[in-house]
Amino acid sequence: MMPDSTVPAVRGSDQPDSPHETPCETLRVILALGNHGLAAPDPGGAADEPQELRFRRNVGRPLPGDRIRVDEHGGVTAIEPRHSVFGRGGFRGQFQPMAANLDVLWVVLAPEPAPSVDLLHRYVAAARIQGIEPRIVVNKCDLGIPEKPPFTHLDELGVTVFRTSTTGDEGISAMAHSFGDGLHLLAGQSGVGKSSLANALLPDLELQTERLSRATGKGRHTTTSARLYRTPGGGWLVDTPGVWEYGLWAMNRFELARGFPEFSELPPCHFRDCSHRDEPGCAIRAAVEHDQLPETRYEAWLSLLKEQQRIG
Repeated sequence: MMPDSTVPAVRGSDQPDSPHETPCETLRVILALGNHGLAAPDPGGAADEPQELRFRRNVGRPLPGDRIRVDEHGGVTAIEPRHSVFGRGGFRGQFQPMAANLDVLWVVLAPEPAPSVDLLHRYVAAARIQGIEPRIVVNKCDLGIPEKPPFTHLDELGVTVFRTSTTGDEGISAMAHSFGDGLHLLAGQSGVGKSSLANALLPDLELQTERLSRATGKGRHTTTSARLYRTPGGGWLVDTPGVWEYGLWAMNRFELARGFPEFSELPPCHFRDCSHRDEPGCAIRAAVEHDQLPETRYEAWLSLLKEQQRIG
């Protein structure tokens, strides 16, 4: 099961461990590797050098995106409360956390390669289940937007949609302006232009990457670990390699339903534990039949429900 992200994740204490060891500033974890990592002041500036961290067993291992308290030696003394935890399903459906305090999950689509409708619904549902705002980016608009699913059904998801092109800067300014000071992650299939978007949104991305490489010594784990980059608006962009391969974790039916908030706006089903498949008195199926609920959303529900039966 996914840990409840509303529960404070504070471990340890703000009290010094000894008279010679005092806690100092609050930092943001930008990279976590085993028992050590890197952090930066938050708020801070683009020129701030990453600071080395040491994780302590009695405090726990923080995630990229965590706000932490450290002592004068770089030891983590406390992890501040999290408002969300972003992760995915791993071995046997276990929840694997990847980043903390994520505010927006940007789901990137493009005319090429052909988008996966299943993956789109999976990302949107996962974001809502984890208390994160989903947004959609239709990139490579200069290629023309096909008049076919999922592009013709995006308004049925109830999320904000941006249209961008990194070749002509179309929509980039609007997208960058909406970042604000939160934590953001670009997710989507390989080839949709996530790297090009990141470079367009963060003019100094290459410089920040070089700074991180120097700080880590280009360690063997860094290519598979999530890391944070500062955005011009004072926020953070989370880079998570391989996030396009995304599966859900094992959960109960009520948790899965959080990914479909439109279901809760309909009258209740006859049975409280209705799976919305073939039970009598199902309000969801009735809504689909009367065009009160898009069939695409119902099909997405059945697909994710079937996955839960496989991994549960």
